[in-house]
Amino acid sequence: MGWDTQIIIFVENIQNEEKEIALDLYGSDKNFITGLFFAKSKFCSDGTKAIIFTYERRKYLPYWTIKEVSLKYTGKYFTAIASSPDFILGPAGIIKFFNGEIIDSYGFWERELVATEFLENPNSEVLYQWFAKDKLEEQFREFYVDKQPKKWIEDSYRENIIEFTDEQNQKFIEIIENYKTNNDWTEIKLNKK
Repeated sequence: MGWDTQIIIFVENIQNEEKEIALDLYGSDKNFITGLFFAKSKFCSDGTKAIIFTYERRKYLPYWTIKEVSLKYTGKYFTAIASSPDFILGPAGIIKFFNGEIIDSYGFWERELVATEFLENPNSEVLYQWFAKDKLEEQFREFYVDKQPKKWIEDSYRENIIEFTDEQNQKFIEIIENYKTNNDWTEIKLNKK
């Protein structure tokens, strides 16, 4: 028996290889995609680009495939989030990669974060403003390093939970209000093989 989980991957610090990265992410896990997927890109204020690639797959957050793609595209920041990687209705999980190495991972109860709707029905800009490098999630993450060190947690999200405070959750709600209608993302047309 299994379950489906929504996978959301951000890749940042891109110059012009957004289509190649999106195709590699798609190709690395295409046999397990069970639902709709999309890839989009945007220009960032620092002159680089970011992409979001999201899809539904059968269980688990496929860190092994993302790690390989991250190794191929050095100097890029990869952030992968899964709505329920451990078990149905379980905690969400996040893994961060740089140069093929996992640099952080933990679980969080998406329902506490008011993120359920946005993990299951991704809004690119809302999620980017929360989960991207140097955004609020990463800033709040620093408050929990003593309790939950930055490391690879071996796929054990429920044993490595970070519980964000009500005040921090409120910041996510503010992001929803400020960015829910932002449409600076452009679809990446994937010519799937």
